[in-house]
Amino acid sequence: MHYPPHAVLTNIIIQSSRLEEAAGWAASLGKCFAGMALEHVRVLGPASAPITRLKRIYRFHLLLKADNRQALAKTLGAGLARAEALGIRAATW
Repeated sequence: MHYPPHAVLTNIIIQSSRLEEAAGWAASLGKCFAGMALEHVRVLGPASAPITRLKRIYRFHLLLKADNRQALAKTLGAGLARAEALGIRAATW
């Protein structure tokens, strides 16, 4: 199933005080990762976070599963660069 300790995970939480904004950013970030040539990394989501609304902040998440930390770090770095290019502030995820 590729869960720890046989793999590494990261959970990216996208949040905003406006539901439409959070959902749009999550969809855009999901498309960024889907458009990348990912080696040994699987992206699950975006989906509503387990606690969708917390203190009037709407939350969505993406789960990244990788075989090793190097592949995960490389994917996260590329995803951050693409998100900034799309105008998704790093403070929102």
